[in-house]
Amino acid sequence: MGLAAEADLNKKNITDTIGDLFDRFSTSPSDALLEPDDAFKFFAEVNDQQHIILNWQIADGYYLYQQQVEVTVINPQGVQLEAIKFPKGKRKVDEIFGDTVVYYHDLQLTQRLTNPLVKPTNVTLNIRFQGCADIGVCYPPMNKTVSLSLQPTNHLNITQPTKPTPSNISEQGRIAKALVDNTVWLTALTFLGFGLLLSLTPCVFPMIPILSGIIIGHGKSLTTRKAFYLSFSYVFASAITYALFGILAGLFGSNLQATFQNPWILSIFSGLFVLLALSMFGLYQIQLPNALQSKLSQLSQHQKHGSLWGSAIMGILSTLIVGPCVAAPLAGVLIYIGQTGDAVLGGLALFSLGIGMGIPLLIIGVSAGKLLPKAGHWMEPIKYFFGVLLLAVAIWLVERILPASITLLLWASLFIICAIYLKALDRLPENSSGWQKLSKGVGAILMIYGVILMLGAASGGSNPLKPLANFSLSQKNNTLQHSLPFKRIQNIDDLQAALQLASQNKQFVMLDFYADWCVSCKEMEAFTFSEPSIQQALKNTLLLQADVTKNNDEDRALLNAFSLIGPPAILFFSPNGTEIKQHRVIGYMAADDFLKQLQILK
Repeated sequence: MGLAAEADLNKKNITDTIGDLFDRFSTSPSDALLEPDDAFKFFAEVNDQQHIILNWQIADGYYLYQQQVEVTVINPQGVQLEAIKFPKGKRKVDEIFGDTVVYYHDLQLTQRLTNPLVKPTNVTLNIRFQGCADIGVCYPPMNKTVSLSLQPTNHLNITQPTKPTPSNISEQGRIAKALVDNTVWLTALTFLGFGLLLSLTPCVFPMIPILSGIIIGHGKSLTTRKAFYLSFSYVFASAITYALFGILAGLFGSNLQATFQNPWILSIFSGLFVLLALSMFGLYQIQLPNALQSKLSQLSQHQKHGSLWGSAIMGILSTLIVGPCVAAPLAGVLIYIGQTGDAVLGGLALFSLGIGMGIPLLIIGVSAGKLLPKAGHWMEPIKYFFGVLLLAVAIWLVERILPASITLLLWASLFIICAIYLKALDRLPENSSGWQKLSKGVGAILMIYGVILMLGAASGGSNPLKPLANFSLSQKNNTLQHSLPFKRIQNIDDLQAALQLASQNKQFVMLDFYADWCVSCKEMEAFTFSEPSIQQALKNTLLLQADVTKNNDEDRALLNAFSLIGPPAILFFSPNGTEIKQHRVIGYMAADDFLKQLQILK
């Protein structure tokens, strides 16, 4: 190269460098370089059990180098990975790497295992990658560590999965991906909406009489402002607990709420509600010794928030004990936290979810403070009403640990006693008022329903909404299947044996994760699995059920094998033994929607 040409080249390089520096320092704050995790958002998930999907969301104006993407196994040592098959990218002549391939906007890779697993394995991977900004600034190489639970297929045929798209990713997977894509405020708003929807589910209903009982207990001293403070402390503490325990579950893969479903804890908490209910009936007053009352009275002159702490503590306990079921939004956040370790964004999403679930409670609490009469005999029937609701919550809790026929008998007793209090068996006076007639009518309905529940308990019924399901009018009806004929499995070995049998018979497999303390699981049994159309659609499917009520080591191993935190969850397997992950059902699904899912599946 001549001296003149070399001089021109050096002059051009200097000019380009000066131009780059000028461009960099002349950009506005909004154009400043993004943090590495914002420029290259990374997320990993398991697809078809032995295929790992690696996802990058690349910000506009940034790109990722193909040749700098490396995946290595940290542990266990025996797991080996196949070479990655990269999709087509954009050719780029780079000053550092020369002629290379880069990716803009997004990148999705499928990492396969060299050999099928023979047992459930937790695999920890290190993902190394590097990218640059179009303005000419390159980031140092980045490393992400992810832990994934992989399930063996016992050497059954494994077909190469197609590249996942939004249409064939599970619902919770789409929610987890949305956490990567969305802004912080959009994430908070989205999960606030999810919480509002979840507030309409039965898992949240028992919190209504709990909070109402706290508010009604203040009697004549209750004001609208005080009702708001009590409700807010209850809801805020519940949301904080939801976020904290959700983060721990996402990081450590354990449903800590399930730990609180211990029979002793449920019995004590149920007994507490019975005591509170009986005090509302006026059978006794719960109060502290006089000396302690005087001390607290003195303290209350300086501190007016003692009852707020009590409301907050009840909010924490209610969250841990009342509603341990897993729904799709919760599962999505837990997947995101487990894969990325981003406890801050995951915690914000869970807190927003908890606040959304608590908004109706807040409205009900404030309404109680505004609408309820403050004095007079009208308060007594209202206290009785909420006392009955607290007794219902107590029964609802212990039905998780008692036989179905016993709980049906308890419900029957509650309705019959309420009917007696409403004077269902008393004769109305000649000049009775409209309210007296209404009271007797409601009492008569409760009395009849209580008797029906007793008959249902005597016939072996288990569902308060269908107490006479076991009664039949003909021999033909005796063979009617009221629920799906599940085969129970206890551990991973049982599942593998069942999958092998289904493979030999060329059957699809449905695996239902169930627990006695899971309200949504019982909803599925009562309203979805009992539908004849669902039973017909599943007649050629091998039906398996894993009862994880005890939450023992085998139960947790089975849940961890599929990266599940807890029930309800329904998984589907193809005849070759691989899970069809995009069709996972997390949480309650109505019969019509579930039937559509089955039709798409086959």
